[in-house]
Amino acid sequence: MLEKIASISVIVILICMLFLNPKVSIIKILIKQLLVFKNAKNEKISVWDLVCFIFAPIVLAILLVFILGYDISNSVASVLTTVYAFVFTVLFGFAAVLVGKIDSKNELEKQVTEETFVSVLTSNILSLINAIASIILLNINEDSECVRNLVSAIIYCISFITIMLLLMITKRTFIIYCDKKKK
Repeated sequence: MLEKIASISVIVILICMLFLNPKVSIIKILIKQLLVFKNAKNEKISVWDLVCFIFAPIVLAILLVFILGYDISNSVASVLTTVYAFVFTVLFGFAAVLVGKIDSKNELEKQVTEETFVSVLTSNILSLINAIASIILLNINEDSECVRNLVSAIIYCISFITIMLLLMITKRTFIIYCDKKKK
């Protein structure tokens, strides 16, 4: 019983630290990310983007873990910790490179760069959360199947969202640096 109370306390403290501290304010970044999903033609958030970037990853994670039984093993969690730490480091460097492009005089390039920058920051946050979730998974008792499945589903979901964001970042980087026809 004391272990459950301690676990819940850790989760509550982490949520307070990450979401309620104004100096961290990752909520603002995540809200900005939602605005990246605006349709350029009608200025409304694209339902298709929300489906692809948010709802489909949630459904895929639920199907993989709770229906098909593909929870994440400790060996995979260990590798994921390293992978997400690496992705976090690379994206942090890439964000620094993008900062130089934000001062562009071309409005389209400036907008695409700002949106890409937000997506890089969001990917960084998600990579950090997934690295932490992978470490947590490594420390969950094998007998706690329900908790292991829940953390596995969270890792899958965040992984799919991160993959989609990385693909969008790749496309937008191409537009910023290589697609001169749009300028």
